[in-house]
Amino acid sequence: MAVFIDGANTYRAFIQAFGSARYSPLRLATLLAAGRDLVRTNFYVAAVPQDMGLQLYAGQQKFLRRLNREAGLTVWVGRMAHAGGRWYEKGVDVKIATDMVALAYAGEYDVAVLVSGDGDLAPGVHEVRRIGRRVENAMTRARRSWHLVQESTRFIPIGRALFERCRP
Repeated sequence: MAVFIDGANTYRAFIQAFGSARYSPLRLATLLAAGRDLVRTNFYVAAVPQDMGLQLYAGQQKFLRRLNREAGLTVWVGRMAHAGGRWYEKGVDVKIATDMVALAYAGEYDVAVLVSGDGDLAPGVHEVRRIGRRVENAMTRARRSWHLVQESTRFIPIGRALFERCRP
């Protein structure tokens, strides 16, 4: 099985639900695998530019350095764009969806766990299911996407007990 973690989406969900986003993505993936053969864990995030705030930038840089030291975790870093007074992630959703589909076609996994509440990923999940793979969607109940839940084989709610078990 493979786990795909939407970093920014998960960060916002964990802050909202638990007041903290301090967790180990690899530990979360292992817990979601629940004893199944975990062959890959991918973590996706857009790089916070210094213009968004030095404290936020420094915090993310520290987090990314820690992630890059974790064996078994692949980290993909996209970019942020500024428009209309707001910052937007660019390319992260597309990268998650294309990786899920490409790796499914390559036969690298039979079950994917997508940790995200972003409904824009539903078409990618649909394609993975169309080629015969199962997709489980994990997210806090408050941040889950109806579209993702509908396209997925199974929904895994991330509650406080699971969150506490994946803290570093």
